[in-house]
Amino acid sequence: QKAQELKDMLEAKYFGWLGHFLVVKRISTQANFHQLYLSLLDNLGDYGKGLVEAILDSVYHNIGKLLRSPKITTSSSERSYLKNLGIWLGQITLARNRPILQIMLDCKELLLQGYETGKLIAVAPFLAKTLEGAKNSVVFRPPNPWVMGILSVFRAVYSVEGLKMNIKFEVEVLCKNLGIKLEDIPLRRDILARRVAPVKERNPDFNIKSASVPKGPVVPSQLGSAS
Repeated sequence: QKAQELKDMLEAKYFGWLGHFLVVKRISTQANFHQLYLSLLDNLGDYGKGLVEAILDSVYHNIGKLLRSPKITTSSSERSYLKNLGIWLGQITLARNRPILQIMLDCKELLLQGYETGKLIAVAPFLAKTLEGAKNSVVFRPPNPWVMGILSVFRAVYSVEGLKMNIKFEVEVLCKNLGIKLEDIPLRRDILARRVAPVKERNPDFNIKSASVPKGPVVPSQLGSAS
């Protein structure tokens, strides 16, 4: 009924406005209603294709905006919005056998940059929920190479010493939902070896509070004999 009402009153030129409204006011804050919104889009049929594209454009825009936010590692509400957008993105793309184009969102690189910059606390839950959309996909469920490539980065990050348990938990839940065991994902240590290692002290991704090695000048006796 509401889908028909929307068709009768909304011109296609307003799809951009409605897409932005749905993303900012509904999709990012109401994950429990995602299936309802997806059903509405389905009932719009061909008429709603432009609206789907407008929603996707707004989703990518707001994901980028949140990832660049200086508060993303300290604000639980911003991380919640990002996670909800990840759930929606996975449902409207991967779950429907539609790819996430690298030009729009480079998931693998985003995870690696999150590792380098201390943003895994936000990036890992977001990408885990996005990939979760592949669990019922014909195309993107494991062993899809694109998905396995991202999972291999998750596995490498998971094995880093001192990583917080809540980040590890996100990886474990993702593997369970995709029906794959963590140990069955190839562990490629070279993935992180080529990246800038993060400083773990006072890093929101790690439990290490202070350096284990005392700071201070190195005295000759510590260097050993040169003979």
